[in-house]
Amino acid sequence: MPGDIETLERQAVMMEIEEIIQSTPDYTDVREALQSRNFVPEQDDAGVAVWVQPELGIFVLLRMNLGGGYAGYRVAAYDDREGHDRESAGLNAR
Repeated sequence: MPGDIETLERQAVMMEIEEIIQSTPDYTDVREALQSRNFVPEQDDAGVAVWVQPELGIFVLLRMNLGGGYAGYRVAAYDDREGHDRESAGLNAR
């Protein structure tokens, strides 16, 4: 049962992050939204950003266009704490 609650929470956060990315073209606003949800940057460069939320096992990959906006993004879950296969929400391009 606790695993089910964690899975539902993970899915809710993943959907929320996807909605934020899709509705917010400004990376600064996305960065603030990720930080407020306890995501930490693993890479935050001009072309690519990778953010992780270790407690829920979620990562966010953003590829930026040179002129601004996103070339694509991916929001995915992983669970290497128990050795399960990785789950993925897929790659979405803008």
